[in-house]
Amino acid sequence: MENYAKLDPETGLSSRLLDFFNTFDFIVDLAIKENVDAVVFAGDAYKTRDPNPTQQRGFGERIKKLAKAGIPTILVVGNHDTPNAEGKANTLDIYSALEIDHVWVSRKPEYLKIPTKSGTLQVITLPWLHKNDYKTVGDKLKSLYDKITSENSAIFLSHAEVEGSQYGSEKGMAIGTDVTIPLPLLQDKRLDYVALGHIHKHQVLSKPGDKPLVVYSGSPERIDFGEEKEEKGICLVEITSNEKRETTFKFIPTSARIFRTIKVSLKPDDPDPTRTVIAEIEKHKVKDAIARIIVDIPADLDKEIKMDLIKKALKEANFIAGISRNVERKERSASWRIDGQEEVERLTPIEALKKYFAAKKISLEKQKELEKYAAQLLES
Repeated sequence: MENYAKLDPETGLSSRLLDFFNTFDFIVDLAIKENVDAVVFAGDAYKTRDPNPTQQRGFGERIKKLAKAGIPTILVVGNHDTPNAEGKANTLDIYSALEIDHVWVSRKPEYLKIPTKSGTLQVITLPWLHKNDYKTVGDKLKSLYDKITSENSAIFLSHAEVEGSQYGSEKGMAIGTDVTIPLPLLQDKRLDYVALGHIHKHQVLSKPGDKPLVVYSGSPERIDFGEEKEEKGICLVEITSNEKRETTFKFIPTSARIFRTIKVSLKPDDPDPTRTVIAEIEKHKVKDAIARIIVDIPADLDKEIKMDLIKKALKEANFIAGISRNVERKERSASWRIDGQEEVERLTPIEALKKYFAAKKISLEKQKELEKYAAQLLES
């Protein structure tokens, strides 16, 4: 996502693209440092189905680093990766085509046996499917669960909307219509962990003590102000090799870019509203943040607000997303009424139109013709 971006002078790239690269670097470096057995990626590598070469190169460089470290990496296809038409390649297919060692791409529900340094990891995948394909998904998953053996750990990896999950601002970014998967469909006792993507908000869907754990890691980087208060991170999962095979996970925050909204409500008698706004800005940490200011201005305030000084107070912000001024409306006086009657806002559109015609002294013949066209527009 490259919204709220400026051009980075050193690289010539979008500052927001670099934010995502930096977050991805953190994930890769942590995986190598922790000497993990595998990395699972639950879909949506890019915002669109046709990412530009720079975005593809940046993602590929980091997948390559995991592969060179010998860490098995399993990628499932998300809705933003999925092409509109059957037969077209998705945004992750290149890794399958090149047959890169230690990298698996799943574009259909399947059972995978992944060799790791600690033994075989069984992975049941459910990538994003076309709407009609979900009709038989229950039977398909049951047949895949039956392939799980008790000797090795088994996880479920999916990009889907699961029953009971809470959406964030990404709902407005959805491509197509989401199909909700019933939670019990993913709670097969033979599974040790369920890793989910698609919902940007980190959340645990399973109840305490339930097996398996069902977890959305959430997006590791913020998308917009709708995710301002969400903590962003990744999940480091451990499945013990004892007879009970207990599973735990640790949520590790990333250094995701901070989004900061500052709201100021001015008073009518404020002698220096500019200073009031700046004082409120100074109470918040705006350094390196993507910041926006929302100022509520009373209708009776007659003092000037100096925007240049407010922008100067935000100079340490990474990006100023906007300074919104909400000016309170004065209550309309009799001079704002038509023929001394009720306020225009209280009239129906046709009633208001008739009063407008009368005030403008438009002939009755023309009024009827205009009202006819107005009624047609309102009905359409």
